[in-house]
Amino acid sequence: MSNSSKYYKPDEHTGICVVKRKNESDEDLIRRFRKKFSKSGLAKELRERMYYEKPCDKRRRKKAQSIRLLKKEEEKIQKLKERAIKFKQKQKRMAQKQKRRGERNDKSDRR
Repeated sequence: MSNSSKYYKPDEHTGICVVKRKNESDEDLIRRFRKKFSKSGLAKELRERMYYEKPCDKRRRKKAQSIRLLKKEEEKIQKLKERAIKFKQKQKRMAQKQKRRGERNDKSDRR
């Protein structure tokens, strides 16, 4: 079976493989390969395995990372709460404006 076949499906255990599609440019092929490579996590794993890291250093790094993620999530939640408060205040102001407009119309109708 040739690689250019429409139904060619490479085995997963052979690594990352990208088959050129019909009428596909080389740039698009390289872009698809890079995307697959980055999604697979191989680059990250290679960087991590390049040097030996002590177990205590790994734990310290992972703990610091989890703390950063928690802070980021807390900031997101805080921003959402602030937006909700601003939205409620805006709705309240709009309701008051509508009420005032209604009162003005009632007064003009009475004349």
